[in-house]
Amino acid sequence: MKLIAAALALTLVTPAAIAQEFDVEIIGYGKTEQFFEPLSGDLMVTDSRSQFEDFENLEGTPLEGMTGRCFGSATILRGVPSGHGNCVFTDPEGGKVLQSWSLDEVGQGGSAGTWHFVGGTGKHEGITGRGHYIRLTNNTAGTTETRIYGIARWPE
Repeated sequence: MKLIAAALALTLVTPAAIAQEFDVEIIGYGKTEQFFEPLSGDLMVTDSRSQFEDFENLEGTPLEGMTGRCFGSATILRGVPSGHGNCVFTDPEGGKVLQSWSLDEVGQGGSAGTWHFVGGTGKHEGITGRGHYIRLTNNTAGTTETRIYGIARWPE
């Protein structure tokens, strides 16, 4: 019991080791490939792959100058989407961030969902954060605009 109390006291007096924290309000522009396979009137499967070369609103953050590659799949059963995927973001020095996403909504030319950081390498090791995204896609042109909102934290 004394060990637990000592650990709790140490936790309460130790400040959080967060060196940087940013509100995320990013817009990413890129190319996308979408595959849609309707299996019936009530069931569809999709596959999505995107490459992002241009992002707005990263100036002054550890992700400035990054590029990104995202991939994932989803099913839509009776109008209800269920899907997951990942994005790998790379900064100019080669450090990487892994982001996981979930699909919550789909509509004509767009989708929306949630995301969280899984981890990173280099200066991004220990990154945490989460939020939501809204993705607009022009399948004819093969382009995408993704708006990403939330919070990102880097440890000391």
